[in-house]
Amino acid sequence: MTIQPDPSRGPLLQPPTGPVVQTEPVATRTVQAEEVPAVAVAPAPAAQQTVVRSSTRRYAFDSVIVGAIGVALIIVGAIVVARAGLDGSMEEPVVKVLGFTHTATLGFIEAGIGICLLISALAASRAGAIFFGLVLGVAAVVGAVQTDSFDESLALQSGFAWLLVGAAAVVVLVSLLVPRLSTSTRTARAEPL
Repeated sequence: MTIQPDPSRGPLLQPPTGPVVQTEPVATRTVQAEEVPAVAVAPAPAAQQTVVRSSTRRYAFDSVIVGAIGVALIIVGAIVVARAGLDGSMEEPVVKVLGFTHTATLGFIEAGIGICLLISALAASRAGAIFFGLVLGVAAVVGAVQTDSFDESLALQSGFAWLLVGAAAVVVLVSLLVPRLSTSTRTARAEPL
């Protein structure tokens, strides 16, 4: 086959003009597959990664003591409010709990400080425990020294106020002096990808 350019139409495919030569058919060969012995291939080892896990446990024994004092104040305050009731004046009636006189107002104050101490203990906050311990201590010292001033509104007795001063001192000292322990563990393990 030859391509001859036609100036008017562009290059076109022209049929051959010479003699046609016949060729003999190509002989076909049959190929037989030979058996190849099987070779055992060891599986490739699985890709692995090393995973390191670490955990730290902290033990705050000071928070346990602060929380116990907070729960005790909440319980006493709740008992006082339940016995005094909320349907009348907050200063009347005066009820006795643990052998000491209280009003509903004093019960709310005790429960409020107890809740603050419990939250500080649950958060393991030394600063919060020290702060609310100092608030309790200062208020209790003022109440112990000036019981006559709070006789009508709180019915606070000097003995109970000094008991609260002792509880506040325990909260502050425990928060300042008891060390916190922490243990740390690390484990390494190979895991497939």
